[in-house]
Amino acid sequence: MQKPLDKDIICRVMDRAIQISRSCPEECRDFEIMQSPMRKGILILRWTSINIENIDKPVQCYHYECFSPDGQSQHCSIHFSSQQEANEFFYSLQPLYRQQFANDHTL
Repeated sequence: MQKPLDKDIICRVMDRAIQISRSCPEECRDFEIMQSPMRKGILILRWTSINIENIDKPVQCYHYECFSPDGQSQHCSIHFSSQQEANEFFYSLQPLYRQQFANDHTL
């Protein structure tokens, strides 16, 4: 059983989510703090961006950013050497904290 994240760590990560959301030209939502056994010792912020420039064909993308265990952003993303490695990583993700929008993280 995963122990819950400290409020301070959640706030640090979600403060970065607010920065991301403000600078994102698309709609950014579904911010989730996650971890994976494939990337031990890091927290992962995952969020969805939705581009609705073409309302008949919206484009949804997942984005990832790495954080140290204390919640400090590493300003890097996750890269994979193959589609198989990417799929294994996606299936291994374990959610630790989730919120729909980046502006409601005060606990």
